[in-house]
This record gives sequence, structure tokens and C-alpha cells, in this order.
Amino acid sequence: MSNKKTIMRFIGLISLAFLVIICLYLASWQIERGNEKDAIYKSYQKNISSEAQVIDELAGYYNDFTKIKVSGVLLSDNQFLLDNKVFKRRAGYDVITPMLVGEKVVLVNRGWVDGNNRLSLPDIDISTPNIEVEGYTYVYKETFLLGNDALDTNWPRLIQSVNITEISDALGREILPFSIVMSVSQINSLQIREIHQQNDKLKHYMYAGQWFIFSIIGFILIIVLFNRSSDV
Repeated sequence: MSNKKTIMRFIGLISLAFLVIICLYLASWQIERGNEKDAIYKSYQKNISSEAQVIDELAGYYNDFTKIKVSGVLLSDNQFLLDNKVFKRRAGYDVITPMLVGEKVVLVNRGWVDGNNRLSLPDIDISTPNIEVEGYTYVYKETFLLGNDALDTNWPRLIQSVNITEISDALGREILPFSIVMSVSQINSLQIREIHQQNDKLKHYMYAGQWFIFSIIGFILIIVLFNRSSDV
């Protein structure tokens, strides 16, 4: 019986040690995420107030939040509605419109529209296709989704994320890997919605603190269990 108890306590110690390591890893990961969010927010705040560069020909890459002005033609027949975007506590869409700039196509986020009425899509018509767009460059991050946007074949097309590969396939032509987000009201802009309107670093630091507390509790339990094993 004594050997059996010793084995069970040993397994308990190993399990607790494993859980402590996991908690410490998650705490460290949350701190990294917080630092990343802080850096993104500071970059956004630094660049959003700068003067926009006038671009004659788009490059293949720009740092996020680079302010630019570029002229082109909005392709009104092939627009996308980025779903599940909340603005002022209301559900809606970000309108993503392809824009032809010379021989290149770039996606333009024209702003937010109300989407409370799910029975019909909002009116996103374009009054003047040939325009100059002012905004900042932004690369949408990949997200895990359960749905499949490729199943939708209607226009405007409802999407759950800005996936460059899938959108290129839908348009039948290659598009640039970044988007231009309209940052000020202008011709064909909708409701301007700031993507990074607050710094989320504290949320991640709080999560990190919780995981550190869990790891401390686990460490205390290891000490208690170890002392009991020593008394046997």
C-alpha cells in the first residue's frame, strides 16, 4: 500500500510540475502578445497623424499604417462585405472594394456600413469610380474560421476575413498583399471606423498575471505534496 501511495504521489508531482510549466508558458505568451499589441498601437498612433505620401505607382509592400494617396479606378461590380464588424455597439460590415491602380489591383477598405438587417445587403454603390484615395496601408492577419467564403458566389460577396489568396481567386486576378484603409472622409468613403482605437496590451498583461497566479498555486501544491511524501 505504501508503494502504491508513493507512486500516486510521484505521478501527482509530475502532473503538477507539467501544469506549472504550461501556466508559465501561457503567461509568457500573453506578455509577448501584450508587447506586440502595444507596438502595433504605438505605430498606428505615430503614423496616423502624419502627412500622406502621394504615390504614382504602388510598391509590392509597405509597412502597416503608412499614410498614402493614390489615384485609380474602384471596381464597383466586385465588392466584398467583411462581416462581424461592430461600430458604436452596432453590427455591420467593412466594405472592401478592389481598386485598379495602373496595372495593379489593391483592396480598399471604404469604411463601415450598418448590417442589422440580415435579410438584405446594404447599398454600397459607388458614385465616382475614378478617384484619389487617401488612407493607410494595412495587412489583415489570418484568422481561424469555421465557414468557407468560397461558397458565396454573389456580389457583393460576404466574407469573414480578408484572405488575399481567396479574394484573388474570386476576382480572377492577382492583387497586392496589403490593403488601403480610408482614414478620412472623402468621395465614396463610408463611416470611418478606426481599426486600432484602443491599446489592448493591459488585457493581455492581466491574462498573464492570472497564469502566473495559477503557476504559483501549482508550485505551492508541489511543495505540500513533496513534504507529505518525505514524511512517509
